Amino acid sequence: MTESTANGTVFHTHRLDNGLQIVAQPMPDFESVAVSYFVRTGSRDEPDPGIAGVSHFLEHMVFKGTRTLDWQQITLEFNKIGAELNAFTSHEATVYYARVLGEYLERAVELLSDMMYPRLAESDFETEKEVIVNEIARSEDQPYNLAYRRMIQTYFGNHPLGHDVLGTRESIRAMRVEQMRDYWQRRYAANNLILSIAGNFDWDHIVRLAEGYGSNWRTGDAGRDVEHYEPAQSINQVTVDEKLKQQIIIIAMPSIGVQDPDYYAAMLGGSIFGDSDGSRLYWNIYQKGLAESASAGIWALEGTGMMIMDANTTPQEAPRVLKLLRAELNSLLDDGVHEDELRRAKDKWISSMVLSSESTFSRMRALASDWVTEGRLISIDEEVERVEKVTTEDVMHALRRFPMRDKQVLTALGPVSEEQLLA
Repeated sequence: MTESTANGTVFHTHRLDNGLQIVAQPMPDFESVAVSYFVRTGSRDEPDPGIAGVSHFLEHMVFKGTRTLDWQQITLEFNKIGAELNAFTSHEATVYYARVLGEYLERAVELLSDMMYPRLAESDFETEKEVIVNEIARSEDQPYNLAYRRMIQTYFGNHPLGHDVLGTRESIRAMRVEQMRDYWQRRYAANNLILSIAGNFDWDHIVRLAEGYGSNWRTGDAGRDVEHYEPAQSINQVTVDEKLKQQIIIIAMPSIGVQDPDYYAAMLGGSIFGDSDGSRLYWNIYQKGLAESASAGIWALEGTGMMIMDANTTPQEAPRVLKLLRAELNSLLDDGVHEDELRRAKDKWISSMVLSSESTFSRMRALASDWVTEGRLISIDEEVERVEKVTTEDVMHALRRFPMRDKQVLTALGPVSEEQLLA
């Protein structure tokens, strides 16, 4: 199917019989094209704690060899076409992408398609375990990362979203290659994959390539639990580490899911409250020299989400900064937002959208996530229109829908004890 929007943006979509979805936006003024396989699977799809981290571990293993190429050949073949190649894993997706000149698109699609069927050799699997364990150790050496991971685990408890993307040392070391093969078999299925392309390409050629490489792929498990989640009550999780010279404070509260009709209003509210420059937390905490950083924003996932406030400050200022974070939240919820704040937040978001629309990589990512979120493709003009429509009343309705004051998960890491912090 080909669809044109009012401003002349052209979108293409096509679905193979086995469920593989293709989404594309031609950007003919560019010499390059960005292409990716978006796998709708991540750490939230690992309900068994015994396989925590398997999505990210599998991403590593895909680069270790396919049915036809070993790891060196994968690197060499992408090098031959001058590709930028990478991948990432999140709570909800694993994405493999390449950016190439238009003339090399066919080879890039062939190589990425080949990678969707990795060989998953046991010898590579055992060797790569230590790489992942070292990655976990590096992450824990960064105090903010450590505090953030603890916050997620505390907030979500036994829910799969509480699993860290990297997994744990224990889960990685105990994992067996059969468990990964089984996970790949279920989740890396045609009906759970999106081939996303933006840039300079010929659409009919893309469809033929996808048919050629992907029409015999199996179908599998494309389900996911997307119930809204909230912690039962407020929780304080304060870890004392006297070696640290800084105090990290993170507060998470229930908020909106990415498919919620109030999504745009809530995101604008988060920006007004705590984005990295020009927000209330920026002016009232950071600019007054009380913290090295102070910010807030909404992390929207499928079906659920959180408002997250955080600050990094000195041990001396920590109790005051914690009080200020909560006071600013109360002020936001009690007094509402002003028209001029909303206008600034809209302008920032719209500028950011328009600037990113000029990147083939950003458009490629947006196409896949729009398809997952809405089942269709959204033009920049339509997104701008949605942002412009939001009123101050809409923002406050979106924020006040959730028990932000009653279900706060406070995570702190640094030399300050819980009694001192809450004094």
